Amino acid sequence: MSKKPLLLIFIVLLAITACTQGEKKTKIGYVQITEDAVLNVAKAGVFQALVDSGFIDGENIKIIDNNANGDLSMIITILQSLQSQGVDLIITNSTPCMVSAAQIVRDIPVVFTVSFSPEQVKLKTTPDNLYGVYDPLDVKSYVSMMQACITNLKRVGLPYNNAESNAEYSAKIFTEELNNRGIEVIPANVNSSNDLLMTAQYLQGKNIDAILVAADNTVYKGLNVLAKTAAESKIPLFVTDAMQAEKGASIGMGVNYKSWGYLSGLKAIELLKGRKVNNHIEAITEQELLINIKACNAQGLEIPASVLEKATSIIGN
Repeated sequence: MSKKPLLLIFIVLLAITACTQGEKKTKIGYVQITEDAVLNVAKAGVFQALVDSGFIDGENIKIIDNNANGDLSMIITILQSLQSQGVDLIITNSTPCMVSAAQIVRDIPVVFTVSFSPEQVKLKTTPDNLYGVYDPLDVKSYVSMMQACITNLKRVGLPYNNAESNAEYSAKIFTEELNNRGIEVIPANVNSSNDLLMTAQYLQGKNIDAILVAADNTVYKGLNVLAKTAAESKIPLFVTDAMQAEKGASIGMGVNYKSWGYLSGLKAIELLKGRKVNNHIEAITEQELLINIKACNAQGLEIPASVLEKATSIIGN
């Protein structure tokens, strides 16, 4: 047999091997605290930003998608797994995921979305590899909106899971602001979404004027339970994430999740392109106000014109 065909085959194999090596995909690890339609909006925003800049899953990047399904202890396991898989970038969705990543990931860039800042949740240090967009949580404007809706607001029920740093922070600053305005806060600890029926019944007997759910993934997971009790008791239910009002709250006011995810995605793009990110961590300022008319009617809340005119979305007409 001639040596020329063998040489030709060898050259072709070398070319195929080189092409295969050149097609190595950048690996991106993603971790989300729980399956939730609202968190998924931010997730979609992140990935849309990647697509818009030419980063396509299955083509030039590989996304390793993970969900902790509400199990806080699982977040660390997922992050350790992503590290062992040698991912080039980690994207986190929710404050607990950001906190865990900030504490254990040191040699891989981490971009967070749907989170408070490290300073807000009192992390001792902010690692240099941490990037993202956070919610400044304008409690003054929020409480003013509540008072505009309920002019004689005296007592507010506040269910929250103190195992979530985001929920603990939100509860703290809302309690301070409400107390400063002479409004009593009735806290109710929630360890899991399965506790919400008992929590709702507890608050129902506390002669409260409203229920406030502030940035709490555990409570949001079972928000329909609170909404049902709120309707039965004619107690308006307020939430600090606008889209959560779709689950039965009267009013939701907070940052826009799609924009939030997209802005975080833009930071990921800069890192993937090897560019310097000057502002590692910054606040999102775009707010939205969603009013659920059906829930308002069921919960006995009459929305004043001053609030209605600020609504970015009205549903349940």
